[in-house]
Amino acid sequence: MEVSQQEFQALQKQRLVEEGAIAEALQYVKYKIAVISGKGGVGKTAATVNLATALNNAGYRVGVFDADLHGPSVPKMLGIKKEAKLNGAFWLDPVMTDAGIKALSVALFWPGDMTPVMWRGQTKSRTIRQLLSAAKWGGLDFLLIDLPPGTGDEPIAILKSIPDLDGVVIVTTPQEVSTLVCSKAINASQTLGAEVLGLIENMSMYVCRDCGDTVYLFGKDKGQQLARMMEIPFLGSIPIDPLFSEAADSGVPVVNLHQDSPTAKAFVEIAGTLTAKLPAKEVPEAPPAEESKPCPGAGCHGHHHHHGNAGDHGHDHAHGHPPNHPHSHG
Repeated sequence: MEVSQQEFQALQKQRLVEEGAIAEALQYVKYKIAVISGKGGVGKTAATVNLATALNNAGYRVGVFDADLHGPSVPKMLGIKKEAKLNGAFWLDPVMTDAGIKALSVALFWPGDMTPVMWRGQTKSRTIRQLLSAAKWGGLDFLLIDLPPGTGDEPIAILKSIPDLDGVVIVTTPQEVSTLVCSKAINASQTLGAEVLGLIENMSMYVCRDCGDTVYLFGKDKGQQLARMMEIPFLGSIPIDPLFSEAADSGVPVVNLHQDSPTAKAFVEIAGTLTAKLPAKEVPEAPPAEESKPCPGAGCHGHHHHHGNAGDHGHDHAHGHPPNHPHSHG
């Protein structure tokens, strides 16, 4: 359908307003990093959740935005069972996990777990921008954005809408089909002006618990070879581990559930590698969070009153930077 010049100008104006609102909503977030994969089934969301947990355990203030509208699974993997709440008429309070990670996902206010999101391109992109502009993250050191697989509407909306995006982390597996499609995601990110901070190879090998033998089921060092070929940093490898799947189903990231496992240690090492390569950066200090207000015009209708989570408001002050940390506020 042809779009008239007047309609095009109106859409451009709306986009500028939305992008200004996104910049305002994210002004107290230091590092904004998108996690992307070329195809599904590579463990991208599990990698995002565990990377966030490793950063959180290191003393950083961390948030996770689930941008996968069709298959949102961040709340399940983080063990979130409560809903996101409206803060006033236009703001959303991300949900705080027991471990201290803030999270926002369409799954947190969707009618039911089995209700599908059946939206087309423009609706999905607009929804993502609205969520980005409406979330009250407060002060964060890291916001990880879990993108859906591929290079379609949602990833493009994220990469083009987030001002001052620090870069993307690519997740792949060693199979040739995965690394091939992953190279397209790398090229797409660079085409859209996003720096590729590094590549994580998931399911890289299996280590037998009984004999200690290491088996490379899908080929050895495929992730490192892809990183060298694309001239991007290699962040590390994640082994095939039944504990990884068990942790995802239980709602407790493996980094916390099995801290001494090779998988947990790999994520901790990757988090350290990632933070070491980021440049020092300062953002304004977030003001104290205000109590949520009822929606205007709510009157005596009790179900229209949306109250924030008091525990969320205290987190910005209680869960600060690690002492003498290189990325702490001055």
